[in-house]
Amino acid sequence: MAETLSAHQMLQLAQNLTGMQSALTDYELRHYSALGSEQKSKLEKTLTQLATAAGRMYAYSVQLVFQDVENWLLQLKLATDGLKKFLRTAQKIQQVLDIVDTIASLADAIISLDVEGIAVGTDKIIQMLGNN
Repeated sequence: MAETLSAHQMLQLAQNLTGMQSALTDYELRHYSALGSEQKSKLEKTLTQLATAAGRMYAYSVQLVFQDVENWLLQLKLATDGLKKFLRTAQKIQQVLDIVDTIASLADAIISLDVEGIAVGTDKIIQMLGNN
């Protein structure tokens, strides 16, 4: 039954069973003195069965909610893993762009014969390549 009903439907079923149990208890209390011992016994047995069934339905509904949450968390983890991979790729692309920018600055310094710029550019490139 749990395979065909949603958690919400299970909860509604449990609430309906609890409502039936309450209605039978009210009936029993109002008519207790008029009931025979066999009728009282059957009512008590029915109330126990309803309570047991309602308890199971509540438990099944909670179990289904946790299964839904577990599936959602798995999807979230997969999405997070994909995002981490994308960010690592983006970081690598940024590192390449930084190296290209530094090489372009070094080339500009070489063309303009800027000795200080050449030294700084060379140091930056060595540092960048050393960090990778």
